[in-house]
Amino acid sequence: MSTTILSFQNRVVIETLHNEGRSLRYIANYLGFSKTTIFNELHQLNSEYQAGLAQTDFERKVSQRGGSLRSLKTLNT
Repeated sequence: MSTTILSFQNRVVIETLHNEGRSLRYIANYLGFSKTTIFNELHQLNSEYQAGLAQTDFERKVSQRGGSLRSLKTLNT
């Protein structure tokens, strides 16, 4: 099982399309990810989905497990 790492830009697109009322299938097809990836992303927070909060949460989790944010920064540009 592999882990999908979404960029901040992907999260902004997810937030925008979700707020427009687009389906999980539409968002997944638009971005080229699975519906499960989009579902998990939208349901990881205990509040309304916000790209900025999701990115901050992701970066916090990476730093807690000892990962390097430097290599992830290149993914987000």
